[in-house]
Amino acid sequence: MVKGLLKKAMDILDIYSWVNKYSSVITGCLIDNAYHYKSYWILKLRCREGVYIVKIEPGVRMHLSQSHPEEKDIDGFTRFLRSRIRDSRITSIKQPWWERIILFETSIHDKILRHYVELLPRGQWIITDQSDKIVYASRFMEYRDRSIKPSEVYSPPPLKSLSPSDKDALLNIVKGGRDLVRTIISAWGIPGHIAEEAIHRAGLYGVKNKGVSEIPYQDLEKLVDEYRRIVEEALNGKGYLVYGDENKLEIYTSYEPRLFSEVYDKTVKPLDDINTAIDVYFTEYEAYLDYQARMEEVTEKLREIEARIKRQEEIIAEYNNEIENIESILQTIYSNYHVAEEILECARETREKKGWEHIAEECNGVIEVRKDKGVIVVKLGEKTLELSIREDLSRQVIELERKRGELVRKTESAKKVLEEMHQQLNTISISMNTEEKTIRKPSPTFWYERFHWLFTRNGFLAIGGRDQSQNELVVRKYLGENDVFIHADIHGGSAVVLKSGGAHSLEDVVDASYLAACYSKAWKAGFSYIEVYWVSGRQVSKTPPPGEYLPRGAFMVYGSKNYLQVPLRLGIGVREYVDDIYGEYLKIVVGPQELVRSQAIAYVVVIPGDKKPQDISKEIAGYLEEIILRQRGVKYKIPLSEIESKIPGPSDIMLVSTP
Repeated sequence: MVKGLLKKAMDILDIYSWVNKYSSVITGCLIDNAYHYKSYWILKLRCREGVYIVKIEPGVRMHLSQSHPEEKDIDGFTRFLRSRIRDSRITSIKQPWWERIILFETSIHDKILRHYVELLPRGQWIITDQSDKIVYASRFMEYRDRSIKPSEVYSPPPLKSLSPSDKDALLNIVKGGRDLVRTIISAWGIPGHIAEEAIHRAGLYGVKNKGVSEIPYQDLEKLVDEYRRIVEEALNGKGYLVYGDENKLEIYTSYEPRLFSEVYDKTVKPLDDINTAIDVYFTEYEAYLDYQARMEEVTEKLREIEARIKRQEEIIAEYNNEIENIESILQTIYSNYHVAEEILECARETREKKGWEHIAEECNGVIEVRKDKGVIVVKLGEKTLELSIREDLSRQVIELERKRGELVRKTESAKKVLEEMHQQLNTISISMNTEEKTIRKPSPTFWYERFHWLFTRNGFLAIGGRDQSQNELVVRKYLGENDVFIHADIHGGSAVVLKSGGAHSLEDVVDASYLAACYSKAWKAGFSYIEVYWVSGRQVSKTPPPGEYLPRGAFMVYGSKNYLQVPLRLGIGVREYVDDIYGEYLKIVVGPQELVRSQAIAYVVVIPGDKKPQDISKEIAGYLEEIILRQRGVKYKIPLSEIESKIPGPSDIMLVSTP
């Protein structure tokens, strides 16, 4: 078994399971917007049950997701999606063939577009009209067996998966194969883990590598039956997460993976929903790929600087060798100065009287004459060196000293550059070490996070509207008779609902009141405190008195009100969650300082001030990341957008928690 994340794309049973379970959920949803992030696209859907995020990555996956990247962009394909399918309705979704292809249709103004999302290798997202003529695609290509170009009729890739509905076909195609496991993978068009699961369930795992001809016919029939049962099991819409060594996620399946638990002794965690399994797995896989990409980038920089350092060290070594050689020549000349002068004088006279060819025989110490260079090679002591007969010895010494000085200066400069390179190398090494400790895994997003929210000290959820339309929604949809309604005693603020069902304490009301106080106009006005009132849910009505009109986001409150004086001091912290499904993740939480301090691993307290939310968010993120790094030795990358969304308005930091 290979360690790590084994599945690189949704397999055919994943698609079969997901489409059958979610076709009714997604059909009828409106496409609110489209985004792009790296290798995939995101559709934001408005459905009866709420807002959904769909991630579509051709060749890999299509599923609903609880998380989305902080930074999204718009490419050419996204612009097309926004121009053609925004505000359109999804009218159907299906698996058109027994293959890794999902087809969904969108309709707006009676105009229908068909979307073929190919999850096969090299797959694409291809959009056609009703007659299957290609309108647009994630990538236009010319293949050997088909053409993906505008106005061409869409043709799927060669279909290689054999439908499990035809038992005889499944059985007959296996008969002519070689070893059992590879024959099933190839003939039925399924991945290895499904093939081995069927073989294991049929009791044939011990002979999986034997030739098919060696397997009794009745065993092959049983194998086919087990595979068909696995397919039927996928229709249950459940998911299974498989964990290996050190409790690391390795794979997920749409059927009970007995092979992994019974043969490989893996831990299997069953889930009620196949989409959750897909989302958890690919969230982990996406984080892993991002980490790999960042590490490769840092590693490449490391290689480049190491190569530059090596070359710089070679240059310095060359300079040092030249300096040593010049110093040796100078030392030899200084030790034999008069002898060298006599040899040069002899050489010059001989050249004038007899010619170059007689210098070596007439002058002692000359061992070679190089007429083309105007030099003689002489032996002084144990050293052999060149001397020019055209210049005085003193001028030659001066020139050697000049070259030596120049090389010394070059060496010093090269050493400074080398030191800078080592500093860069150290910085990159620190960056690599920090990256290894940096956790960027996105956290799941829950329904209440579209509002202002917190969990009180006794665990009750409080939600508040971010604008008038959300205030309307919060009260109309979520306020029960025994819940608590809270609002700042000022026009313009968040309508807050404490979902307690009457079981709250005054402390819970106080916690929730900070949402109403801080997310009111009082913050931007620079108040230091504000009065907040609270009433039971049964005292709040959207029905105005006879003859009167209630504007959007306004409510009637009947009966007496309870008042609290709330200081405009908002704690903003990082809370760590441990989930059985999504594992460890962080959330930015808010509330009174005491509440945030009890929930968060690091926090700050902000008050009305002068700094813009986008500016102070960077400061807060820096503080929180540094505190967590010192505490845990791990750096969490905190999305700035999450912090900024919590800032009520211009602010200053009053307090920073210490580790």
